[in-house]
Amino acid sequence: MRKVVVFLIIVVVLLFCIAPFTFRNQIQEFITYIQNAIGNQNSPVLLPELAVDIKETSSYWENLASNLPELISNFDASVINLGNASAENVEIIAKIDGVNYYTKFVTALQPSETYTNSIIVEVRYNSAKMVTLEASCALSFNSKTIIVNANLSRKFDENLCCSFITPEDQNVIELKNIILKEKTPVTPNWMALRDWISNNIQYKRDSEIHGESEYWQFPNETIQLGIGDCEDFSILLCSLLRADGWSPDSVHVIVGEQNNQYHAWIRVIWNDIEYNIEPQANGFAVALGDHLTLSGYTAKYYFNDKQFGNYE
Repeated sequence: MRKVVVFLIIVVVLLFCIAPFTFRNQIQEFITYIQNAIGNQNSPVLLPELAVDIKETSSYWENLASNLPELISNFDASVINLGNASAENVEIIAKIDGVNYYTKFVTALQPSETYTNSIIVEVRYNSAKMVTLEASCALSFNSKTIIVNANLSRKFDENLCCSFITPEDQNVIELKNIILKEKTPVTPNWMALRDWISNNIQYKRDSEIHGESEYWQFPNETIQLGIGDCEDFSILLCSLLRADGWSPDSVHVIVGEQNNQYHAWIRVIWNDIEYNIEPQANGFAVALGDHLTLSGYTAKYYFNDKQFGNYE
């Protein structure tokens, strides 16, 4: 076809050169017509083109109903029309693990126009969820899927410390009830809880247990494993005390430092007096032994499930 057109142009040009002047205007109009015909063959087809995207805007950890940590992630879910024609009656579907989170309808999405909505995803620690966004109209379809992994750091992190204190964990509640049921009437609750930990949890370094220099355990993990190091002892005792009704202002895990070495213990307010308790000790060590064990350490941070702070 293109060869025929080129041939016709050549013929017209020759006629133009030899034709009388009175015919040249008509020949010029014919040339313009042919040029327009060729141009129309190369003009783009008008179509919509939907493109979707999912971008995280913020995330944080929180202890929710079960009081076990969950990752709360906020996402912007957007649909843009990259085409050169309006996208009519656009259906937008967001799914979490294959279940509809929402369905939205947009009457028309013009070229370069964007529609944005939000998605909030709650993921239990050490698990993942799949988030999918789909957009479709009569002439276009697009989708995107992302995986939200709730990989909680097991190292000291100011933003995560509170997540490790879990007084509403059923494992913690059941253990607390068993310990207090079996204690003698004259033994204070806090002492019975501390003594059970020191007598039943074996001290081992994180490198021996997990092959890492630092690895914080949740209370249920320490209970099940029967082993842990200083922060694991303290996190478990703080969780047991909070489960027994101690207020957030009366019990904290303390992280202290001495000669670049860190240690964790418990600080309580009992009968209006502040005590530093070494969870690895037992009996009435609080009267003297705890003071000697913790002597030389400078308290740097304090936390429970509701509070975090530093002494600097």
